[in-house]
Amino acid sequence: MSSELLNRAEKLAERIRQESAEGRLKLRSEYARLMSDLRIEGVTVPRRLHQLDVDLSEEEAENQFDNMPV
Repeated sequence: MSSELLNRAEKLAERIRQESAEGRLKLRSEYARLMSDLRIEGVTVPRRLHQLDVDLSEEEAENQFDNMPV
């Protein structure tokens, strides 16, 4: 099961990298769920996948501030 999860995460990560900024944010929750499932399974998450998770979190936070009225 863990190798299947890792394969799904790799495929989704590649898809996210090819998306626009808006598309990346739409896929963020699905990716975060996969990362969580990998950790629950005890799989060591590769650095590139972890970094993408961090990058998406930062993009999401920045997007929230972009929509705030001044």
